[in-house]
Parts: sequence; C-alpha cells; structure tokens
Amino acid sequence: MFLSTLLPLRQTLTLLSFVASLQWPLPVNGQNADTPSDSNFIRRGYERAAVIGSHLYLSGGEISQYGTGENALPPDDHPAIGISSVLSIDLSTSWDTRNAPFQSHTFPDGDQPPVFNNHALWPWKSSDGKDQGFYIYGGQVSWKETVKDVRKDRGIWKFTVDGQGGGAWTVEQASNPEVLRGLNLTASMAYAAGGGRGWSIGGIMTPGTDPDANITSGPGLRIPGMVEYDFATETWTNYTEVGFLPKGRALEDGRAHFVDGLGEDGKNGVVMMFGGGIFILDVTRKGDSRGITRPDLLLDFNNMTFFDAQTKKWYSQTTTGTPPTSRMGHCVAGVRSQAGTHEIFVYGGADAGFTESYDDLYVLSLPGFVWFRVDDRSNGVHSHGTCAVVGNRQLLVIGGQNEKDGWPAIWQSKDPLPLGLGVFDMTTMTWKNNGSYDAEAAEYRPAEVIEKWYKDGGLDKVQWDSDDVKKMFLATPVNFTNLDEPSSSDKPSSGGGGSGSSDGDTDKSKGESSKSKTGPIVGGIVGGCVVVLGVIGGWLFWRRRNKKKNSAGALSSAELPVQEPSLPPPPQGFYEPYRHQKELPVHLAATEVYTPPTELSSHAYRWELDPDARPNELHGDAGPRAQELPWEGRPQDLSACR
Repeated sequence: MFLSTLLPLRQTLTLLSFVASLQWPLPVNGQNADTPSDSNFIRRGYERAAVIGSHLYLSGGEISQYGTGENALPPDDHPAIGISSVLSIDLSTSWDTRNAPFQSHTFPDGDQPPVFNNHALWPWKSSDGKDQGFYIYGGQVSWKETVKDVRKDRGIWKFTVDGQGGGAWTVEQASNPEVLRGLNLTASMAYAAGGGRGWSIGGIMTPGTDPDANITSGPGLRIPGMVEYDFATETWTNYTEVGFLPKGRALEDGRAHFVDGLGEDGKNGVVMMFGGGIFILDVTRKGDSRGITRPDLLLDFNNMTFFDAQTKKWYSQTTTGTPPTSRMGHCVAGVRSQAGTHEIFVYGGADAGFTESYDDLYVLSLPGFVWFRVDDRSNGVHSHGTCAVVGNRQLLVIGGQNEKDGWPAIWQSKDPLPLGLGVFDMTTMTWKNNGSYDAEAAEYRPAEVIEKWYKDGGLDKVQWDSDDVKKMFLATPVNFTNLDEPSSSDKPSSGGGGSGSSDGDTDKSKGESSKSKTGPIVGGIVGGCVVVLGVIGGWLFWRRRNKKKNSAGALSSAELPVQEPSLPPPPQGFYEPYRHQKELPVHLAATEVYTPPTELSSHAYRWELDPDARPNELHGDAGPRAQELPWEGRPQDLSACR
C-alpha cells in the first residue's frame, strides 16, 4: 500500500524529506553517489590514480556533494564519504571535464578491500610488458569503514583489469608472509612503482591504518624507512632507514616518482623523492606524545635524492632553475620524450601547517636536473589530490582541497574545476580553459623553453654531485635532431647521429663531402680554360688572315664572349651548396657517454650514505636542504586521514 493513501500529500512529502535527511548522501536524480553530476559535485580528494591500458583508474578517496534541496551542504560531522567503487574513464575517446564519462564498478562485500584514503597504488605489468592492473598498499580507512577488515596475514589486494574499464579484486599471498605481518601499515606515504616493484616510503600509522597500531595518544606515529614489494617473486623487503634522512626522522606526505631508462643498457631505474614533511620521532611506541600535526622540517626541491633500484644505494644531485617552494600533499607525474629527456610535473600542495594550498605547477627536466616554473595558473588551489599523464601530452589533475577553508569547509566549498578535473597541455605549458581532453593529441614534446635549454648547451654546464650520478644520467644522450627532422624531399642524406650534437655532425659531413669533390672541380676549371684558349687562338689566326680583306669594314659577325667555366652540378640529395666549405667550430658541443658503475655484490653494505649523518652531510654541502619551522603557533590536531 502506498504511503500517500494513508497520509495527505503534504504530510507524505514532509515525511519523505525527513527520511531523506537521515541518509547522506542519497543519489540525486538517480545518480550514483560515487559519480555525481557537476551541478551536484562539491569536492573530491585522497584518491589515487593510474593509467592502465586505455583507461584511467581511480582507487579509494572521498567525495562530497550537495544533498536534497537547493545547494544543501553536507553535514559538518561527516561532509564527505568514501568512494566505495572503482572508477574508470575511457581515454580512447575525447571528452570535457564537465561531462567526464566515469564508469563505476562495485563488488560484493568480501570481494573488495575497504575504502582507503592516501594509500599507495602500484601499477603492474605482465612479463611481456603489458598493463595488467594495480596493487594497493596501506592507507587510512574511510568513514564508516573498519580497520578490522585490514588483514595483513591475508596478503595484498590486487586489481586485474578487463580491458573495458572494469576488472576484479583478488588477494595475493606473500612468499614471505612473516615480513608482511611485521610491517607497520601507514597512510600519507610517498610511493612509486616501476621495474616490477613497488615502494612505500614513510607515512603515518594510526588506529585507522593498522589493526596492530595500539596507538593511544597524539595524531599517530610516523614510521621511518621504506617498504619494497617484488611483484614477480611476491616478496617483501623492509628497509628500516632511508639514506636521505638521519636516524630518528620520518617522512610524511611526500611524493615519489620512478624514473626508468637509465644506465648504459637503459634498464636501470631510480625512485626519486619530491618534498614532504620531516618529523623527529618520539621514543614512545604509543604515539607522538607531543601531539603535533605539522612537521619539524620540510624536504625542499633544491636537491633531489633518489634510490637506485638496482644497486640499492641512495644518491643526491643539486638542481638549478626555479624550484617549487617546500610543500606537502602535492601531486607528481612524469613523462619521457623522444629526445631522451624525462620531465616530472609537480602541482599544488600545501604548506607545513596545512593553512594554505597552492595552484602553481613546476617541471623538473632530467638529465639536466633543472626546474622550470609554469606561468599559467590553474583554476583554483588544490592539495591532497592526484594527477596522471593521459593522452600523450596531457596532464590530468584530480581533486584536492583548499586548506585555507578549514574543517569542514574544505569539503563544503565547491571546487572551481568541473568534477575536480583539470587538463594541462605539457608541451604548450598551458591549462585548457574549456577542460577538454583530446584523445587524438599529438605526441609529447618538451616545451620550447626546455628544448632551448638543452640546445643552448645547458647540459654541459651541470655541476654533478658525483661521478656515479653523472654516469647514470648521461649514459643515454639527449638528441632533439629526430624531432626537428625535415621532410624526405629536403632532408640531408647524412646528418646528426646519436652524439647529441647534430649541428656539429651535419657540418662535419658537409665538409667531408666538399673535400671529396675537389678533384672534379679543379678538373672542370682546367678543361674549361683549355677550351677558351683554343677558341681565342683560332679567332686571332682567322682575323690576321683576313685583315687586309676586311680592313675597312666592321666584323661581319659578333665577337664570341669569353664565358666563365661553370662548375658541375652538386651531387643529388646534397643538403647545401658545397662550393662554400664551412670550417668546423673549435668548441664543438658533444654529449659524453659513460659506462655505468659496476653493480654491487649482493652482500655489500646496503647504504652508500651514513644513516646517522645529518641531511646536509649526504654529499658534502650538496645534501638535501631542509627548512626549519617555528615551534610557536602549532595548529590543533588535524584529522588522521591527512
């Protein structure tokens, strides 16, 4: 029996409205709560993203949206809810951010992990290099989720894609489960994946990250060290310390990026660190008794530290250019160019006290270790979002908050980006104001200012912190020649090779070709002169013989002109007239190619750097510099899910 038959219409509508207010959020106009329309959407954040095959996948995180009624704000006590489904977007077709074609995939209880915030996401490939899915590790359970569902004895959650935007969850057992059970699960860690392995660095352990946490005071316990998982062997490795931090300090809300294609064989890779907060650890296992939520130091961007995945050693290198200000909660994504460079984009983030968010974007170009600041700004500030490279040359930023709004307004102020999505063109260094994603975008090419830096010899001026770093990053040359190759109708038959100095190689080939044609040129000139002298001699003989006969009249015929001997035409396909030989420059720029250092033995000392050393002693005075923060005015405890 319908409710309207028992109550008048007005009372029925009032009762239904009351019932609706008890459930938050309800699907609006038949929408899925995980994928609202832009008109109902407010904010998203804490999620993780990865491009797997032809789809972008989003895992975990939270979302807020308007409730019933006109722009009804979500409640203050829980303004956002966890995104319980796996979301995906098809990247094979173009779309605009306001109408992004989200797919939502749900799974029965027990067949999927809890909803996590600020977790690690590790994409994995098959043995033949094809994208297959991703792992998730750590993270803070979202609202209404329980940490009891986190079972370290079960293994790690693994998502295998189906090629259509969906897939299935499974649990992968570890080959050394005792190591996994002994790990401290954290959230807000720096993480990266590549070469068949995943890494998690630092983070904070709370009662919502680890069922064994047993933390009774403070916002949580910052965990030092690094965790490594090998996808092929299913083995875990726990590094209790990291080479870029001294003993007794841990990193939180930093970011990491895996850079591959290094070394002489191009098979080496490094895990590079990007910012974050450094916390001095307390002695108690029960948590941070100081109750602080802001870091003691910030890891800045003037010096990059990275972990060699092959030798298991830590290195550092000083940067130049215009680096970002020190920050936490930013997003990082990178792309390799056909010229041999690797650009890493750093967007947004927040200050140490989580009182201000940023809207700026910076680019670190490798192997030059040079920073560039993007002049164009995004539409709105964002921290604790994520980003990914999509469609060749486009950077997609996803979600984030304005920390200046404070709690709970960070979830109640509408994101100026439609659905929390922004598209940035990495080649033109501009944001797409219309928010359009182009599935047919051209291949990525470094921005003009980056390309100019390399062509002007910037790489030759790098002051390397160590020979090992220099050998690692210069083993593969940077060469923009292929990107500037002319059409087949006018391109030279011989030109720039792989040395990275195409101008010098082209000039040299022209000089050699000019020398090779000297003999034919000289022969042509001599032969021409003989012909001319013969003509002149014959004419004088004829004139003398007929002088008396024609002494009173003009010549009956015109004088033959003395013509210049013409050079034979240049060989077919030659690039420039070879008559004017160019002298090779004295200072010819060239890219040096080095042999990478030999691999350490398996029982060699794991760290290159003294773990007890202070940060500024990693490599003399070139170590990562940290910014000391004042002790006064520390904010009240923030939510553990940060």
